[in-house]
Amino acid sequence: MMAYTIKEIADLAGVTTRTIRYYDEIGLLPPADIGENGYRYFDNDSLLRLQQVMFFRELDVPLKEIDLIINRPDFNLVDALKKHRSFIKTRVKRLSALIATIDDTIEAIQGEKKIGEKDYFKVFNKTQYEDEVKERWDNTPQYVEQRRKWASFSKEQKEAIKVESRRIAIRMVGTDPTISPDDPDVQAAVGEYYAYLNKYFYTCDLTFLRGLADMWVEDARFAVNYEKIREGGAKFVREAVHIFCDKNGYVVD
Repeated sequence: MMAYTIKEIADLAGVTTRTIRYYDEIGLLPPADIGENGYRYFDNDSLLRLQQVMFFRELDVPLKEIDLIINRPDFNLVDALKKHRSFIKTRVKRLSALIATIDDTIEAIQGEKKIGEKDYFKVFNKTQYEDEVKERWDNTPQYVEQRRKWASFSKEQKEAIKVESRRIAIRMVGTDPTISPDDPDVQAAVGEYYAYLNKYFYTCDLTFLRGLADMWVEDARFAVNYEKIREGGAKFVREAVHIFCDKNGYVVD
């Protein structure tokens, strides 16, 4: 078995020894063996595990979430790599579009090409779904309330709210593949999410919550938030939300 010291695995990955020690400390990269001298040694599986951590970091997944993902019982390395490939291909497509816009702009500035005013901005997608969202929700009290509340938060508060959302999402999906949607911990997480929506976004009743859960499955743009945690995650969460609503007084019209 090939054994690597902390320095050797750090050099291979292009990170600091302090990073490797920290990943070990928080359980992301435990050593394959500890020598009698107390030295920590890593093997080829350690290399693949570290690669996973670095892939997730490249995709902006927080360390706490990476820990939950790669330490869950059903974690599959090949499946994870396939998902990384899919997300990275999407990012490559996005970056390619940005590069094309840069090239078009340079040619336009140099008089080599004519482009319309809107072409300068067509690649930016910060408001990609704004028209669709307004069409769906513009006349609802929830949409109006959400816009007002969100505008009142500072940049730091918004980042903290997003982190909390990711944390709750992982709890709702669950890290145990044998867990059921009516599990008390899952139901508690759904309840926490219900309170989260009411606190930070809008007054959300059970009817609206149930509709959101259905949308998470029907619209792939929302489903991916749960599928990247666990395959089938979106349907699992929808069922969990439906159970929560039924237990808390939801009445079907």
